[in-house]
Formats: sequence, structure tokens, C-alpha cells
Amino acid sequence: MNTRLTKEKRALVLAAISQGAPINSVCRIFSIGKHTVLRLIRDTGEMFADYMDKNFRDLPCERIEMDEQWQYVGCHARRMNAPEPERGDFWLWAAIDADTKLIFSHRIGKRDWITGNMFVEDVSERVTGPVQIATDNLPAYPFHIRQYFGYEGYSYGTETKIFGESRLLDGTLSRIGRNEGVAKMQTAERKAVVGSPDLESLTTSHIERAFLTVRQELKRFQRKGLGYSKDLEMHKAGVALHFGIYNFVRKHHTLGTTPAVAAGVEEGRWSLERVVEMTDEYLRAKEDAKFEAAFAQL
Repeated sequence: MNTRLTKEKRALVLAAISQGAPINSVCRIFSIGKHTVLRLIRDTGEMFADYMDKNFRDLPCERIEMDEQWQYVGCHARRMNAPEPERGDFWLWAAIDADTKLIFSHRIGKRDWITGNMFVEDVSERVTGPVQIATDNLPAYPFHIRQYFGYEGYSYGTETKIFGESRLLDGTLSRIGRNEGVAKMQTAERKAVVGSPDLESLTTSHIERAFLTVRQELKRFQRKGLGYSKDLEMHKAGVALHFGIYNFVRKHHTLGTTPAVAAGVEEGRWSLERVVEMTDEYLRAKEDAKFEAAFAQL
């Protein structure tokens, strides 16, 4: 445990990290060691991952959205001489409740069949009742969704965004200043796949907006910088920490409260001091469980 830092200082460190501050900058600001910051990220992320896994169950969602976001660990896959299991390109798969903005399931892995299958299975185990599902046009989604949600009792559709260069009313290309050559969204094609989804409300915009927040506030996902993850386990811990603060601590602007409160999972908004206390409790319980397991083997 981070016993050398006070609860208040650990809360301040978490606040800085959650706003996208680089780890080395956090070390300089608070005059602490890098390994202390990494341990705090790992322990707090592990606590959040465990808490969300246990408590995000039987959610009465009406509309959910699923999508994937790319990032790399260690280095770009195209710069590697040979594939490595814990380095290269990785994808963040996530599901959001469109009404409460709760991100209730996420998984980090490759953008392959196995990871997608495990992700959709996890999503299906967390929601209850009739639900409307929206995804992008990834070919694997229809099979996985039918496998775990069945063929009735829900609706599912896809949204495909069409991009192109902006045009004037007469049809000619609009090229203005630095926007020249920038592809802009022209339209979104929505299609029913299972059941009769409401195509007016079917969209993946909420999960895409959540991914924008990840890019802005999680340094590991920042493009063209040095803050990318060098270790896969720390990458997973950093993502769990981000989503934990997003769900329980940070007030959502349009909701006026946190997504966890809006979803009925929690009664009130958490403070970062409470996060620190819960992390200490989680680590103590973890140590006690290890001791009891070792004692039982004697």
C-alpha cells in the first residue's frame, strides 16, 4: 500500500493523473518517486476494476452502444520485427448506457474474433430486460450479438458514418485555409439487423464521445507523444482508473451527477479521498485473503 503518502496527497496525485498530467510531471510537482505513482495507479485501477466487475450487474439499460478505440503498448505494431503478445497495437472495447452515460463494460485486447466474442459475452451478462444495441459496421458484431443475446427480446442496428470532403451548394469542393483536404462526416447510414430498433435514436455517438474523453484525459492514449504505455498490465490499470473516475467521481455535464448515480448503482458522488480509502480497504482484504489461503495449506 502507499502508506508513505497521506490520503490527501494521494487524492491530489489521482486528480492530476485523471486530468492527463504525465507521470514524470506528477513526480516533479509532488516531489515523489515514479514507482510510487505507478503503484498508486496500479492499486487504484485494480480496485476500480474489481468494484465495477462486481457491481455493474443486472443493469436496466434501454439503449447501449459498443465500439473500439486503438492505441499501442510499447511501440506501433508496424515498427515491430515480429509480433509480441504484450506489445504492439491494442484496442479498447467499451460499452456505454446511452441514457446514463455509464461505461459498464470494457476490455483491452486485439481487434480480433476472440476479444470481440469475450467482450460481447461480458456485456450480455451485465444488462437485463429489452435493450436496443448500436454498433459500428464491424463484421464480427452481428454473430457475437446473436450468440449471446439470442434472436428475440432485444433490437440491434448498426450506424455507419460516411466521410468525405465538404462541398458547396453547387457541388464543388469546399477548400478553405487549413481545412483543405480534411474529411468531414457527410451522413450516417443506420440499418436494422435484429428486431425493430428505433433508427431515429440509434447511434454510436455517445461511446465515440466517451472515447474522445479518453484521448483528452488519459495520457496513455494521447497521439504523437511519449506518454503511451510501456507495459500492458499498467495500460489496463490506467484504463480502469480512468473509467472508475469517469463513472464514480467526475460529474457529467449533461446529467448534473455521475453516471453511476444516474444509473442507480450509487447513491452519491464519490470523492477522491473516498477512492483512496476504498483502495486501502481493497488491498487489506486482498492481503487477508492471501494469508488465509496460505494458512489453510499448512
